Amino acid sequence: MKEESKILRMSVLGALGFAILGIAWGIISQSEMIIFDGMYSFVSLILSLIALYISNYISKKDADKFPFGKHMLEPIVIAFKSLVIAYMCLSSFIGAIKQIVLGGNEVEYGFALVYALISVIGCGIIYFIMKRRGEKTSSELINAESAQWLMDGLLSLAVLVGFIIASLLSKTSLSYLNKYIDPFMVVITSAFFIRVPVKTFIKSFKEIISVKADDSINEEVYNLVKTIEDEYNFEESITRVSKAGTSLRIEIDFVYNNDTNINDLDDMDCLREKLNDELKHISYKKWLSVTFTGDRKWAI
Repeated sequence: MKEESKILRMSVLGALGFAILGIAWGIISQSEMIIFDGMYSFVSLILSLIALYISNYISKKDADKFPFGKHMLEPIVIAFKSLVIAYMCLSSFIGAIKQIVLGGNEVEYGFALVYALISVIGCGIIYFIMKRRGEKTSSELINAESAQWLMDGLLSLAVLVGFIIASLLSKTSLSYLNKYIDPFMVVITSAFFIRVPVKTFIKSFKEIISVKADDSINEEVYNLVKTIEDEYNFEESITRVSKAGTSLRIEIDFVYNNDTNINDLDDMDCLREKLNDELKHISYKKWLSVTFTGDRKWAI
């Protein structure tokens, strides 16, 4: 959790810098696209602060109040962040359409090009750092933050390309189109990027309502349990696997009969230990519950 908090603090500081830079630069250059980029960074800043607070809150030991842990807060925060970003993209899209209808706006594209270049390089560096560290920590909060930086970096790249096109057009007979390029870029980028928060929200919502874990994890646990079922001659086994943030909840119920090779409590604990060892390589904090019963009704 300390590493997670450290990385999230870096994201907060980066978002603060780009928010100030983008909004100020956008106002000076009169670019709606740069203001949109700066506002995205500002929203990212607020959301990063929330993510940092939740990360620190989850790390606090509080078993009396939360006997099953607080990992469900991770997908809840990520779902909230996704909704806010989707709303911002939708609002910007509508605002840009209105700007085009009203005749566009004049932008100092040469000055704006400098911002776009700085933003592309800065966002790219932060994204790759967070992506690499997020993979090492298996933190959903860090992965969500890195996705935001990827979006911001691609957004800045789109701004850079658009401003280059605008600069080239200014030297041709098509220069009258320049006033429409800035709001048009907002329309394109906001329409494109809204897909990312929508997909992230759907994924997080599934975790909140405890939909089964990814097929790869679910199949691996299921196959392991089936192997043990055959090895010990259990009547049946029922496996449930769900994921919430960095936590993986695994519930396994074995139904035994007269042919089952389980004689006493020590055998049951040995089987639990065996399952735990076989699942250690899965890089999530696992809540493993293994029960044994002779009556199937206690397993369903």
